[in-house]
Formats: sequence, structure tokens, C-alpha cells
Amino acid sequence: MRHAIVCALAAIAAPVALAQTTYSRVVVVDEPVVLRPVPHVCDARNNELWDRKALLDQDKRDVDSERGALARAKARLDEELARLDRTNTAAVADYNARSNALNARVDAYNRRVADLNSAVGLLNADSREMVDWCNRMYFARR
Repeated sequence: MRHAIVCALAAIAAPVALAQTTYSRVVVVDEPVVLRPVPHVCDARNNELWDRKALLDQDKRDVDSERGALARAKARLDEELARLDRTNTAAVADYNARSNALNARVDAYNRRVADLNSAVGLLNADSREMVDWCNRMYFARR
């Protein structure tokens, strides 16, 4: 009989125990919380990318300067062509030699611009990869 009373009391108490409500406390923080620190590897890679960008910016300034020099050389050749005595074969040969030299310089300039564009494309791809990689990192606390 004693066993039956204990079972009856347990059956009555069980729903009460399951129906208990728990409350959690939320603390409002006025200052911003840094959820993830920037890992040293991401910071180092970012610094390396900025260094590469600075070098590419210098190369772009050099290319822009060369473009200006090529434009001035072309303007001089155009003036020479306007004054050129086409009956003088030596003057025509001299003009053609300077024109060919300018064409070779323009070809070298175009190759340099293509190389610079390729390097900028690689920098952009590396930057995107670094951002994606660093954004996927999770940190464990010790």
C-alpha cells in the first residue's frame, strides 16, 4: 500500500515539475562587442596586399608618365611628317626609322600595360580570396 501512495504522489508531482518555467537574464552592454578578432595571419596577408597595391600604383604612375612621353613623341613625329620633303629619300628614311622606333616603344608600352592589368587582376583575386578565407575563420577560446 505504501508503494501505491508513493506512485500516486509521483504521478501528481510529475506534471507540476514539467510545467516549471525558467527565466534567463539578458544584459544590455552599452559598448560594442568585438565578436571576432582579426587573426594575425589575416592581418599579415592584408598588409602584404596593401604593399603590393602600393607597388602597382607606382607602376601605374610610371605607365601614365610613359603614355605622356609617347604622346609628345607622336606629336613631334606628326609635325615632322607635315614638314617632311617626300622627295628627299634620306629624310624619308630618317623619319621612317624614328617612326619605327616609336612603334617599338608603343609595343613595349602596350605589353607593360597588359602585364600591369594582369598583376592588378591577380591582386584583386588574392584580395577576394583573403577576405573570403578570413571571414570563414572561427576562433576557439582557451
